[in-house]
Amino acid sequence: MDTGPPLMAARALLALAVSLALCLAPSAAALPAPAPAATVEAPQTRFVGYYDAKAQQELPVEKLKHANLTHIVLTGAVKVDNNGTVYLRGAEHPGERSAEELIRSLSALPGVKLVVSLRGEPDDVALDELAEIDTARERFATDSAVLARGWGVSGFEIEWHSDDPAGGKAVAAPFDVMEQYHFALLCRDLASSLRAAGGKTLSVAVRPGRQEFADGNFVRGYIDWLSLRAYSMRSLGDPHHSSLKDMSAALDEWSNKGVPKSQLVLGTPLFGRPGGSLNTAGDRNEALRRSWRELAHGSLTSRRSNDDGRGDAFVDAETGKVWWVSGLNTTKAKVKHVLDSGYGGVAFRDLHNDALETSLSLVQAARDAMREHREAQAAKKKIRRSPLVATGMALFQRTSLLSKTDPAALVDDTDGSKHDEF
Repeated sequence: MDTGPPLMAARALLALAVSLALCLAPSAAALPAPAPAATVEAPQTRFVGYYDAKAQQELPVEKLKHANLTHIVLTGAVKVDNNGTVYLRGAEHPGERSAEELIRSLSALPGVKLVVSLRGEPDDVALDELAEIDTARERFATDSAVLARGWGVSGFEIEWHSDDPAGGKAVAAPFDVMEQYHFALLCRDLASSLRAAGGKTLSVAVRPGRQEFADGNFVRGYIDWLSLRAYSMRSLGDPHHSSLKDMSAALDEWSNKGVPKSQLVLGTPLFGRPGGSLNTAGDRNEALRRSWRELAHGSLTSRRSNDDGRGDAFVDAETGKVWWVSGLNTTKAKVKHVLDSGYGGVAFRDLHNDALETSLSLVQAARDAMREHREAQAAKKKIRRSPLVATGMALFQRTSLLSKTDPAALVDDTDGSKHDEF
């Protein structure tokens, strides 16, 4: 990272703004604690697409379809070590763009906001080590805000996996108390710096059951949204790795902690996994996946002959293995649930896995579900208004008719009252 005079001057100015912001925030000793509302963006339903810098050969940035998205999260491009030094990915193959080139290109796309994902270097243990040293953490938070402004990005997203097999921690173990504390410190300082830098956002990608934060109070105060990984949950006896049941479990986990629904973004995969890969608890063979693009283009046979490839199960005729995916119908059902229930949006991982054809695209299907939802809501409002209008008009018309009726045309009822004869 450049440490020349421009960065030093920007850091000094931003540090002053951050110090004022932190005066209003709880001290580290008080974490986790509530703080002012985190949201710096107007409330909206987010449609977040994850773009992997390492998948440029599969989906070059110039072929990226972004019209259906509100945000793009760039992954695999930026890492940070335990001293707060930022590492940017270079172009590793012909035709690829470096991290800085990708950021410039993606941030220039109209109508979509760019968020840059941060991971640890050489692994996420570096984030834990960075967070526990006050001076390094605070310097990194300030430098990150300077970068966000210089790059023109909307914000940062932290994805911290607490796995540390080398350190003796089990692969699927959740965050321990000290890791939660360090994560809260890092997010507190980073969120404060980003807000002081012009309302930049901080989001966090979380995994089921990892307990990144102890409760919802801290999330409400400092995190703009959580991106929930509602897939590869490996529940025993359930071959589907991203079912509606998994969706509910992921959303309920954080709703039950007190996180507002508007801050929960449901992550759904654009790839399939074989049912057998879910039978072993803690299985992490990420190579066992096929993109939706591959499945949708007919490389496998749909398990049901009458679903026109819109279902979730596809059979490999050679091996008999069944591949499960959040297909067109299930993805639309997820979006409908998110919209009906008032959640913060849907995230798609990763965009290079989606089908290119509009009729087969899961992102397009999700957008269609949003359009259908809006049309249904508008129709309901129209129906609710119609009886009032009709009744009002009927009363008006009847009054008008009565006022113009010739008294001679009125006939007596048996009770002596009068009525119009027609």
